[in-house]
Formats: sequence, C-alpha cells, structure tokens
Amino acid sequence: MSYVMPTPRTAVAHPSFHLAVVDERASAPVGLARLQAAFAPAVLCRDTAERLLDSVQVHALPAGAIDWPMTGHAPAWWLVAQGRIVVGTPCAQGTLVDGRVVESGQWLDVASAWSAPRAAESAACSLPSTLWSLPVDALASGCRIDASLVHAMGGVMANQMRQLSDGRRELASKDVLARVALWLLRQLPATNADHLAFRLREQKQLVARQLVMAQETLSRCLRRLVDQGCIDMKGYQVVIRDLPQLQAIAGVPAG
Repeated sequence: MSYVMPTPRTAVAHPSFHLAVVDERASAPVGLARLQAAFAPAVLCRDTAERLLDSVQVHALPAGAIDWPMTGHAPAWWLVAQGRIVVGTPCAQGTLVDGRVVESGQWLDVASAWSAPRAAESAACSLPSTLWSLPVDALASGCRIDASLVHAMGGVMANQMRQLSDGRRELASKDVLARVALWLLRQLPATNADHLAFRLREQKQLVARQLVMAQETLSRCLRRLVDQGCIDMKGYQVVIRDLPQLQAIAGVPAG
C-alpha cells in the first residue's frame, strides 16, 4: 500500500483572497522542503513536518494591495511561499512608507498570532504571490507531541527580533552611504557567492523608503559607489566590481 504524504489544503474562502487549487501529489515534496527551510537552521523531524504541512492553508493572491492584517482568519503564522510582499505604513499618495520586503521562503508575520497586529500597517503583493497560514492551534498541538518544535519556533521568533534590532541599530549608527552599501550586499544571491550581479526588484522609491532616506539621496549614494569603482549600474541591473571595498564601506567583515 503506497503512502501519500499530506499536503496543504485550500483555505476557507475570504473576500480578499483568490484561492489556489493545489495539485497534492505534485506539491507534497516541494511543500515539505519549503516548510523545513522556513524553520532552518532547526531541523524538523519528518512526522512533525508532515503534521504541520497537513494544517497549512494556501492563499493565492494577485499583485496589488491585500487585506492586512489578516483579521478574517484564525491566529496563524504567515509564510510567503512564493512571490514578494511589501509591508509598510500607507501615505496619502497610496504608497507604503518605511516598507519592508518579505521574499519567498520568509515569514511574513508570526507576532500577530500571539498579540494584536499593528493596525497602522498595510501590505501589497509586488507580484502574484502565495501565502501559507499555519494555525497556532496546529503549532501548539505539534509542540505537545514534539518538544523540538518549541525550539524551532523560538529560533524563528528570535531571528525576527534580531532582524528588527539590527535594522534599528543600522539606522542609528550607519551613514547613508554605508546603509546603501549594506543593502546592496544583502541583495546578492545567498546560494552563489561568486555571482556578483543582480537586478533590483523594487522601484528605487521603495528602496529609499526602506533605508529611511530620500530617493535623491539614494541616487547620489549609488552614483558615489559607481564613481568609487564599487559597482556598475545600468538601469536596475547592478554589478559588484569591488566587493572588498563595498564591504568596507558597509562596515562588514570581508569574505
């Protein structure tokens, strides 16, 4: 008798979501790998990962504004399974100020599952995206069965707190050129350290808001880095020409 691994089920309908129909057999191995990666560096045991995967609800969203916070759903952790989500404070022009970009494979929100979400925040898909919601009840049940899940969840929450703390410290301690250099370094593909070219995936206006500076300031910093031989830019295509120098400007160790 063959065994078919459980896969995410389609979520209950909600007016803000366009729900995807998931091919269960095709998505099972991919879904399990995606869930394991979301909890890295912790390693979930297979049984725990399969139980969690069976509880995941899948939400397919078109590009554009989304209903945020997710008030119409049971408390859950939210993962960007595919696509990209921008979160920030809405302004009069309809754009998001001081936005953060959440990429595929990153947790969009784990805090509001335990506390009231920040009502002042809004979110938008910069391209068609798929969100997974992992209900808190499923996480709690998993922790009762497998104590190692508690440590994995703690690692996720600690990492999010560290990212927030690092971001605030960078704003307080680094000048604008250093912040731009550090941001560029973080855009390099993590899976290929030798590949020093990438394409900016957000408009420069949004990048400037993430870095808490005017768009003109961002443009001046990029020109300075070009003039210093650190990078080349053509439109939104960036090539790192002098990685050690860019790292020195960003204030991070070389290598």
